[in-house]
Amino acid sequence: MNNFLQIDYVKDIYQAVLGRDSFNTVKGDPKAALSNILKAMELKSKEMRELQINTQDDAKKVFDSVFYARKYFNPIMERVGISKFSQAFSKLQDSTLTYDERVSAITSLSYPEAEEDLRDMARELIHFMEPENYPLWTRWIWNNERGTGSITYVLKEGLKLSNEQEFFSAVKELRDTLSIFGLDVPNYFGTSIFLVYAYVRYVDYATLLAVDRKAGGLYPSHLSTTALVMGLKPYLKVIQVANSKS
Repeated sequence: MNNFLQIDYVKDIYQAVLGRDSFNTVKGDPKAALSNILKAMELKSKEMRELQINTQDDAKKVFDSVFYARKYFNPIMERVGISKFSQAFSKLQDSTLTYDERVSAITSLSYPEAEEDLRDMARELIHFMEPENYPLWTRWIWNNERGTGSITYVLKEGLKLSNEQEFFSAVKELRDTLSIFGLDVPNYFGTSIFLVYAYVRYVDYATLLAVDRKAGGLYPSHLSTTALVMGLKPYLKVIQVANSKS
């Protein structure tokens, strides 16, 4: 049953994801770009599930994998040190703990200026560690305090999500809908791509994201920026190297 979503809105954005134009993807092959993004997400998932924090280089891998969290690496290391961060990250990886307990393990390291970003960071990492169970949830996907975010772009007219359970239910409905349209993956990676893509396409991300301009003053294509926002740049480089050797 369609409880939350306006299907036509979902279809419009999904068709834009597959659009063959320079605004969407540089090489004009959105299906190949989607495939590479999904592969990069799998690489990030594997690394975050298996990573053990023994050194600052290990910790830096965590912060480098989250686009908006890199600036907090040095302040957090200076504030809590490698041992305490390692303990917090181990709790984040622990699927026997509740979702909120895992998030709190990271936000407990925070300070007022960083708290919201570190909460988003924790939620993003849980998504990548367990994409079959948890969707990507950051403030630009759904801000529960303001009722904003890209999930609201595809809700039925006048409908607002009122709590965490409704958000998770709406994303599950989106996952099922995208599966019918052809983006059929065995976890929530497809909804992540869709919702981040919707964000970078409909919001004036030029004023929100510190991205480099391409030659000629153009901004990166929508799918490229989607991958950037999800912290996939290091993993896409691995895939590009592997493809060049094949």
